[in-house]
Amino acid sequence: MVWDLPTRLFHWGFVISIVGSYLSGERGALEAHELFGLAACGLLVFRLIWGVVGHETARFKNFLRGPKIILAYLKAFIARTAALQSGHNPLGAISVIALLALMAAMSVTGLWTGDDILYEAPLTPLAPELAAPMGAWHQRLHVLVIPLVALHVLAILAHRLWLKEKLVTRMVTGGSPEHAVQPSAKRTQAGLALLALCVFGALSLSLLTPSY
Repeated sequence: MVWDLPTRLFHWGFVISIVGSYLSGERGALEAHELFGLAACGLLVFRLIWGVVGHETARFKNFLRGPKIILAYLKAFIARTAALQSGHNPLGAISVIALLALMAAMSVTGLWTGDDILYEAPLTPLAPELAAPMGAWHQRLHVLVIPLVALHVLAILAHRLWLKEKLVTRMVTGGSPEHAVQPSAKRTQAGLALLALCVFGALSLSLLTPSY
C-alpha cells in the first residue's frame, strides 16, 4: 500500500472542494462557495494532523526533503532513472506543500471575508474590522489557485509520460509496491473518524453565517 484510505479520501475531497470553491466563487454563488470553502478548511485541518500521526507515506517528515535530495531527484528525473517512491517524491512534495499553504491561506482569509451588504463569512461578526483586509487578501490569493493547480497537473502528466508512473491510479487504488508498509486497520479507522470530524466540524461553522 502506498496511500492509505484516509489520505486518498482527503485528496479527492480536496480536489472537489477546490474546483467547487473556484467555480462557485467565479459565478457569485456565495452559499455554495462558503460550503466548498469550509469543506476545504476541514480537509486541511485533517491533513495537518494526519501529516503528523498518519500512515508513514502521509507524514510530512517522511517526504519533505532538503535541497541536495531534491536536486538529486531532479537529475534522476531528467535522466529517466528516478526510482519509484513509496509516497511523494522530493519534487512532488514541494508542489503539495505549496498548494496546501495556498489553500490554508484562502481558508483563513475566507472565514473573515465580508462586505456588510451581500455576504458575511461565519467568523466576520467576531472581528468585523478584519473583513476588509481579509477579503482583499482572499482576492489576491485567488489568482494563484489556477497556476498552482496547473503545475500540480503538469507534474502528474510529466511522471506519467516521462517515467511511466501511474500516480492517479495509485491515488485511487492505494498502490501496492512490495517495499511499502501496510497501514494498520486501527490507524485507518481512526483516520476516517478524524476526517469526518474535521469536515463536519468545519461545515458546522456555516451555522454562524449571518442571514440577510
